[in-house]
Amino acid sequence: MAGCGRGPVRPPQPIVSSHTIIFQFFVSGQINPSQGNYIIAINANTDPATNVNPGENPGQPTAQEAQGNPAPYTHWDQEFVYGSSTSTQPNGFLYAYKVLSSGTGTTTAQFLPIVLTSNQFTLIPNGSVGTGSNNALSITLPIAALSIRGNPQTSNPPTITTPPVTQIYVNYITTDTSGIPQDQLGPNGLNSTGYTQIINLTQPATILLPNFSNAPGPSNPNLFITGGQIVVQP
Repeated sequence: MAGCGRGPVRPPQPIVSSHTIIFQFFVSGQINPSQGNYIIAINANTDPATNVNPGENPGQPTAQEAQGNPAPYTHWDQEFVYGSSTSTQPNGFLYAYKVLSSGTGTTTAQFLPIVLTSNQFTLIPNGSVGTGSNNALSITLPIAALSIRGNPQTSNPPTITTPPVTQIYVNYITTDTSGIPQDQLGPNGLNSTGYTQIINLTQPATILLPNFSNAPGPSNPNLFITGGQIVVQP
């Protein structure tokens, strides 16, 4: 691995089953839930007319969109969070979809849990990749869950789109224990605006996410993203 911690890695070979998607998240140090959050942000966009935000253009979620009061979460439709803020969550992680609510002159985004039973997911928070140890997190989710959308202006019930989502935009983000973003997968770290990762959900594929060896990152190696892998098995 390069001195900056973003050198080449050899991802572990996952065991895949049909109708699932596997997100693997690699860091320079170790996956350590006591030091922050590991977030997989998803824009499950079918087309602008059916997205969570009416008329929203497809795009990749960014760390900046999770900031502000209220935070806009513009391209965030779902999030998977594992870390310091999810220790009391069922199964130790939060998997949630976004809903919008409107007040006087404001629109607020909130996330409501997607409840999965034990046979619907596989979480491996202490995997190893390359020459590292306990530096890879892996979560296997049902592809069908990616089609769950929040109805605009209400929180319940969620909407399952027809047709189902056929592609998603994905980004990996870390925060510290205060929720302040520390790193983001992209050529410029947290300042990245030009990186896009589109995942086709209709064809089997193994996608090795880019490893931006020159991108800046946090001093804490446990929150320093080195890349990842996504496995689609429709």
